Amino acid sequence: MNKTKMIFVRHGQSEANLSGIFVGHINSPLTELGHRQAEMTAEFLKDEKIDAFYGSDLIRAYETGRHIAKRHNKEVIPDKNLREIYAGEWEGKKFSDLPGLYEKTFSVWLSDIGRSHPDGGESVLELYERIVGEVKKIARENMGKTVLIATHATPIRCLVCLLNGIDPVNMKEVPWVHNASVTEADFYEDGSVDPLIIDKFDFMGEMATSLPKNV
Repeated sequence: MNKTKMIFVRHGQSEANLSGIFVGHINSPLTELGHRQAEMTAEFLKDEKIDAFYGSDLIRAYETGRHIAKRHNKEVIPDKNLREIYAGEWEGKKFSDLPGLYEKTFSVWLSDIGRSHPDGGESVLELYERIVGEVKKIARENMGKTVLIATHATPIRCLVCLLNGIDPVNMKEVPWVHNASVTEADFYEDGSVDPLIIDKFDFMGEMATSLPKNV
């Protein structure tokens, strides 16, 4: 059966990651370490035949994708539908301040993320529909090829639910992936999916970074 191999890469460490800020749709550039992580991911994927590159248009993901695409003499197609969750009033605020500002709603994010709805933003289930819908569309349009998508932590958490057959309401069962990590799956023309790699990051060694416990 015809299939599209999809490679999902979370962006490298961003300035917001380093500062502990919930950015959502706000732009936050990669740190120096983030650029190095993206280069290490590019090296890890250098022998993969990748036909097309897509990325969230937010700079932290787009630049991560560009690091990898350059190795393949390709350009990244920016796609706003691959953005991180729009977190409304939470955006730009420190994670450490959110429990005091939004005690009830942020506690749901921490304990039962699949049912979470940031104040004034999109719900996690709305994000799931946005991300999964866009990824399936890209897979259909590139059937028989290999595609890399550079995106964000919550979108990849949504995609891992899809790959493992987990209802997105139960997303709390799925851990966060590391910065610049690689997740791969085959998307078949009949709509089925087959996970290949989830959160591959060991090639970064001591340079690997992940989200803190208060996220």
